[in-house]
Amino acid sequence: MKAEAHDTRAVRAEIAELRARVAELERNRELLNAIANYAPSFLCIVDAEGRVRDRATNIALERTLGYEADETGGVLFWERYVPPEDSAAVKRAIEDVIGGGSPRERDGRWVTRAGEIIHVAWSCTPLPETEGGRLFLICGTDISERTRQAEELRQSRARIVAAGDETRKRFERNLHDGAQQHLVALLLSLRSLRDETMEPGMHDSLASAVDELAEAVEELVELARGIHPLGLSERGLATAVGQLVRRAPFEVSVDVPAGRYPGPVEAAAYYVVSEALANVTKFAQAGRATVRIAEDGNSLHVTVEDDGVGGADPTQGSGLHGLADRVAALEGTFRVESPADGGTRVRAEIPLLSG
Repeated sequence: MKAEAHDTRAVRAEIAELRARVAELERNRELLNAIANYAPSFLCIVDAEGRVRDRATNIALERTLGYEADETGGVLFWERYVPPEDSAAVKRAIEDVIGGGSPRERDGRWVTRAGEIIHVAWSCTPLPETEGGRLFLICGTDISERTRQAEELRQSRARIVAAGDETRKRFERNLHDGAQQHLVALLLSLRSLRDETMEPGMHDSLASAVDELAEAVEELVELARGIHPLGLSERGLATAVGQLVRRAPFEVSVDVPAGRYPGPVEAAAYYVVSEALANVTKFAQAGRATVRIAEDGNSLHVTVEDDGVGGADPTQGSGLHGLADRVAALEGTFRVESPADGGTRVRAEIPLLSG
């Protein structure tokens, strides 16, 4: 009897311990649910097919997307919660993680029940495997405001660049049609007067004035080209880049398509080449350079390379900073590669639709 009583007490103690453990687990579950529900991030759990589990979404996701808790489950995530045009890419991203790929954060678009688009930074992460099978956590953060501000900044930069280009064009036209034409007319008059003057002293003075005025006209022409080349607006990128190459004091091989592109794209490509060749002239001690411009249907790719000393620092000087801003305003990319052991490569990728 004593043994039976002892066993009974042991069983009761074990049951009490198990109940305490269950109560602790229940408290932990409630805590985790509270954390998940009141977290500002969007959370949902999907299975190995990418299907959202029943009642496995948090309050932030439900309220933002406009669903009740019992309405969110049972659907493939990419079929309901992203725009149709983004569905295939989101499906690939989730299936990559399900297949063993590494989780990573992505910027994407989700869609609410009412059809409103929100911008989200999201990731898919595998959870510890349970008896119910493999599960995966989709976690998202609303970045709509950040995206809106970034777009406003991009548009503002684009407007500044466009306004600057228009001002440069107008200034170049005014120089060409105004001061430059007056100086050329005066130069022609002086040359005619020089040729008609027989007195040696006067002839020499006029000849000196003609030479100085000719130099001034040439400097004005170069200044106008630097402000905005007339050939770029009238004859296109290939002609304008050709003029740059011919003025370079070193050998330059060039490959530029003859087609025309949107004005802002052509201007950005031209100034990338112009600034890069100017830097080669000033700093590179190069014997030759290469200019290549090509398009792939979506973007214009600009590359300028030289065989100089290298070691260029893209953080120094305003020229390269200005180019980076100009290209970024068109949603393009700009980078400089200049190893210390020699040679510099300047690259820009400019979307054609930005023009």
